[in-house]
Order: sequence, then structure tokens, then C-alpha cells
Amino acid sequence: MAISSDIIQKLLPLLRPLMEEENQRRGYLIRALGMDAPVLRRLVWNIPVDVFITGMVKELVVFGEVTPGKPALCALLAEIRQDVGVNIQVHIDELIVEVQTQREFLPIQTPPHLLFDLLLQVDFKQQVRLVKKVMTLHRIAAFLVHGEPYCGQQLLVTRLFRLKPQWKNISPIKIDVSHNGVGRSISHLWRQVASWFHLPKDAQPSEIIERVCDRLLTQDVIFIFYTVDYMLPKVLGAWLQEFWEPLVERVKTNCCPTPEGTHLLMFLVDNSGSVCQSSIVLAKQCEQPEYPRIPLHLPPVSPFPPDVLDDWLDMVTGFADVQMPAGLTSQVLLEKSDDGIPEFVYEEICCHYGHDWEGGLAKWLI
Repeated sequence: MAISSDIIQKLLPLLRPLMEEENQRRGYLIRALGMDAPVLRRLVWNIPVDVFITGMVKELVVFGEVTPGKPALCALLAEIRQDVGVNIQVHIDELIVEVQTQREFLPIQTPPHLLFDLLLQVDFKQQVRLVKKVMTLHRIAAFLVHGEPYCGQQLLVTRLFRLKPQWKNISPIKIDVSHNGVGRSISHLWRQVASWFHLPKDAQPSEIIERVCDRLLTQDVIFIFYTVDYMLPKVLGAWLQEFWEPLVERVKTNCCPTPEGTHLLMFLVDNSGSVCQSSIVLAKQCEQPEYPRIPLHLPPVSPFPPDVLDDWLDMVTGFADVQMPAGLTSQVLLEKSDDGIPEFVYEEICCHYGHDWEGGLAKWLI
């Protein structure tokens, strides 16, 4: 996507006197787009005014719309319009119309759900292959999803949740242990699980486990415990001993045989990579006799290397209904994402496609 050099040449003399200083630049952009607009993190602020304006305009074009039908560049011009005289306001109004009607400016209309599906395919091949293997060998399985911060742990879990088509018809049992001190108390965790099965808060663990077994007779049961790195190792260890180990034994020894294809799964999601460094006992291979009583730690998620980004870009190029934005390369992605940190990569790709990651596509994460 691009904007004509003619419009940039018209914008330069208009914006130059209003953006001489860095505080002026920040003030207008924050008022127009908000404090948390991702595009603000992409700008280099302390450069000559003409260079800044040219780069800013191009970044605003890539960013796309702040609301449906309102490009970010038009939002900036509307904000500036309030501080100028009537003659310049007329000129700004003409520019806003020109920007909105310029066909080559308009963002590529790749549907957001399609872009999200494509983002799910960026790497994580090791983890996906291993989970598939484990699921062919075990009807009961537990995994630790872990790695460095912002490396896409939640997106990986979302991808794993799509391994079986029938899972789209069930809801995973999701508990974020960082909320309201849930992860500090075993009793709080039991109450959270009980609520998912519509049991009273004071339900006994045996009653909750029985309800899990009942559901397992007719459908897969998937537990996802987010941010387990917030839990003290002794609390997490105690929870696994009180909840997961008895549940595994109950299903293995006393529960009626489950129908073909039914799984009992648990994902522990560690956003900082600390659980592997703690005293928590983990399996290194799914063939270990202790498995699945103890979770298997998957290969850690980590920043994307250049070849992974190149492979993804090549894959996207092959889709007839997805147009590759101009300037989207693996080198650009690496430079804008602190050397391939996944969540920053997703954000950068979304910006190029005229979508917002945090406020838009991320809503489809499990």
C-alpha cells in the first residue's frame, strides 16, 4: 500500500510549522490516535522535520484506519484543523477528501479472520508435531507451553486447540491464575474449576473429578491454566498433586472407557520461561512411565529467525486472495520486532495489512 508523492508534497508545507519540535509531534499524534496506538512505537521522533513528516505519513498509511472509514492520516489532519485559521482549514478539508478517495491509499482488504488464520501458521512446527505425536499415543496428556516473554504462548495454544476439527464445538476450561490471587491458593483453584462445571463453590474435589469424567464420556475435556509462572513452585506442585494426578488415575482405572477420539488434555502456559527452572517435576519424553501424571515440557517458544519469516512470507504469497503489502519483508519484520519477538511480529504484520493486533485480531486467541 502507498500514498502518492503528490499528497506528501502538499502535506509538507502544511505540517512543517506545526511539527518542528518533538513535543508538538507527539502531542498531535497522541490526541489523534490515542496513547496506545501501536504506530507511535514505530516512529523515530528526533529527526529533521521533513524526514519525520514523510516517514510519519507512510507509517500512518500502513497503520490504516482508527475507526471504520477514518484513516489515521485523516484523524491527524482533523486534529490539526482545530489549531489553524479558516484558510488553512479549507486546504485541510480538501486534503482529507483527497486522501480518503485516493484508491492506492486504501489498506489491503484482507479479512481479519483470514489474516489471523495465516498468523497461526508462523512456525511452532516443533511443538505442533510433538503434541500430535503425544495425542496418538495417549488419550490423556499434559503439556507445559513455555518460553521467553511475548513469544506467542497464547497463539501457540490457540493453534494446538485447532488440531481436531471437532474442538470448534467445545469450550476449553480456561483459568488465568494471575487474576485475583487465584494462583496463590489451592482452594481458589478448586472453586474456579467447579464453576466451569456449574458446581457450588464448596464442591468437594472428588465431586469435581467425577463431573470431569462424566463429560469425558461424551466429549474431549481440555484444561488451560494461563500464567502459571505467577504461581509459587510449591503451590503449582501441590495443585498438580491434588488435581491432575488424581484425575489421571481416576480416568485410567475407574472411568468407563472413553469413545474413540476423546481426549483429556491439560496445558500449563508459562509466559516467562521460569517453570522449567523451578522444582516442578516435568517429563522430558512422553514415553516416560510417569507420563501423563507429570506434564511434558514442549520445546520453548522463542524469537522467529529470518528463515521462518521468509517461509511464512513465501506461503502467504501463494494465496490468490491475499495481496502482499509493499515493503513487507523478513528484514523489516526483524527490525520492527526486536529481532523476531513473535508478538511484535504479529503486530507489525497487522499494521502492514491495515489491521490492529491487540485491539482486533487478538480477540480470537483462546
